[in-house]
Amino acid sequence: MPIRFLLFLLLWFTCVWAIPAQSTADSLIQLLPQTKNDTARARLYKAIVEQFPNQPEKALYYTNLGMKQVKKMGWSKGIGVFNGLFGRIYTDNAEYAKAKPYIIKELKVHQQNQDSINIASSYSSLGTLNLRQGQHTQALQNYLKALRIAEQSKSNALLPIILENIAIVYFDQNHFDKALSYSRQALRKYQEIGDTLGIASTHASIANKFQLTGDTVKAILYYQKAIDLLHFSDRPTKMAEIYQNQALLIKQLRTRLQLQLKAQAIWDQTFPAHQLSITNLGNIGWSFLDSAKHNPAFRKLALEKATKYFQLAKARADSAQDHGNQHFLLGLNAELEAAKSNYPVAYQALYKYHEQYDSIYSQESKNKLAEAESNFFLEKKDTEIAIQKLTISNQRKIQLAFALGSLLMVLIAFLFYRLSQIRRKSNQKLLDLNQSLDRANRQKAQLLAVLSHDLRHPLSNLISLLHLQKNAPDLLTPEMAAQNQARITTNTEVLLENLENMLLWSKEQMNQASVELQEVLVIELFRRLEATFSVQDQLSWEFECPEDFVIHTDPNYLWIVLQNLSSNASKALKKQNDGKISWKAESVEGKKYLSISDNGPGFPASILSSSNEAQNEIFLSGFGLQVVHDFAQKLGIALQFENAPGSGARVILKMQS
Repeated sequence: MPIRFLLFLLLWFTCVWAIPAQSTADSLIQLLPQTKNDTARARLYKAIVEQFPNQPEKALYYTNLGMKQVKKMGWSKGIGVFNGLFGRIYTDNAEYAKAKPYIIKELKVHQQNQDSINIASSYSSLGTLNLRQGQHTQALQNYLKALRIAEQSKSNALLPIILENIAIVYFDQNHFDKALSYSRQALRKYQEIGDTLGIASTHASIANKFQLTGDTVKAILYYQKAIDLLHFSDRPTKMAEIYQNQALLIKQLRTRLQLQLKAQAIWDQTFPAHQLSITNLGNIGWSFLDSAKHNPAFRKLALEKATKYFQLAKARADSAQDHGNQHFLLGLNAELEAAKSNYPVAYQALYKYHEQYDSIYSQESKNKLAEAESNFFLEKKDTEIAIQKLTISNQRKIQLAFALGSLLMVLIAFLFYRLSQIRRKSNQKLLDLNQSLDRANRQKAQLLAVLSHDLRHPLSNLISLLHLQKNAPDLLTPEMAAQNQARITTNTEVLLENLENMLLWSKEQMNQASVELQEVLVIELFRRLEATFSVQDQLSWEFECPEDFVIHTDPNYLWIVLQNLSSNASKALKKQNDGKISWKAESVEGKKYLSISDNGPGFPASILSSSNEAQNEIFLSGFGLQVVHDFAQKLGIALQFENAPGSGARVILKMQS
């Protein structure tokens, strides 16, 4: 029985529309007055159109409103989208002559916008339009164009739709192996993106192919998989496809007719002019014709029913210019007229059937399909080769640029390194010069301060004694005069010694002399201090030092340190009648220490801390302490300032090991 098998078509927008709840459409329509933004309003019109898949009048009404909106905005992409909506609405209602200009207009707009995904969608829609009219070669060419663009733009949502449409082309041309290969590719893509409806649709499509190849078990298995997935989905057209396909597997006429009529009821409520609807009408006619052959009692009624469904299918196929179904119905017409004994009419119908069969399913047609696919793969391969050549060329250019860039970077780095080395050396020289200048300036200041500090006091004492001897000689007894003369001599000797020390120190400072370390007996330095200071003031001096106490240091620098500390201590006790100064040298745990203490007011709290502010306070308290600090640092002596228990100040000198 040459019953035409159901075609399984997948479209980008409309072929899988479900019957939406009217409340959804009403809710969207109520939003229109509240939506002021032009872009949002245009998108709202599109959403409303998609809620009326089974009501073309309403769908066209809101599509017109949407088109006016996007034209008013001058929104090119929106104009392309609404042209596509017009084309798909007319395609689903088998008004192919009206659909084609809109789809071509949609394609041109998206090409101008270089919108790859929508260009692929437009080619897919154009291919479906060709397929509905039985133009298989043109359909395949457009689907392959869509496939190439979708692959380049990596449109995962569009790729399985196009692959399944290509499968339909080969299926309709009885290339079941090719059709099954493309359907399986589509199934893998749907599974990757998790599209349940797409998976269900592809299962049904694969079942169709197994059905026509005679593998009934696999056909039933895949139909059941599709039904299980569609059970929770509001997709009546998909269920209609499965019902009419399942019917062809059933031998019992009553059950087969029930499924076919059930499917047709869905088609009549959704897309009565759909290609599958026309095919199902023809299949119903075949079923009634079989009933007439097997049930003589109902022969007349069955033939009337078969004629009724044949005429309805033929009218819809002629209106839609559906060449595939027209050819299918010629076979039904021939059998029907033969059953009515109208053999001349049956012969003419059968003759046309075979004539069109040779046109539709000829080797030439198959060759054209093979050529179209071959050209697609050749172009794809050529594109890949061109891309590889361009990639290799770009890689070589990049490698050359990278090599030149690396060489330039190395050269720049070398130049920067050389400049940094020269700059570093120059900066070091400049730093050394600045430090030398700074040291020279500080040395000049130190020289003046030392001269002022260490010469003024003995010189002042000497002048006072000379004035006393000159102005009141009568007041002095011979004993006092002799004592006064001795003091003058002592002060003069001390002053001379100080001048010699200052000149020696100044010479060493001005020549930047290095430290000359040697073994120094501390007792000798203490004796010099006693000779220098004990005769100048009415102070009590004590010196505690072992005879063999030796320090490895520079004697000149150490003398300056001890002399300045002694001078500062005597100044601190100048107003005290019971002033006492003690020098002590000792060893503690292998470390050697010198210390000077007095019974004066002690150091202020600010000097006793170890902060930078305390260091500044030390310097501000007298330049003598600054000289002590500088020379002690040069000798590696650690200074510790503290107040002695009870009263008085103490300075501890921790000698370098």
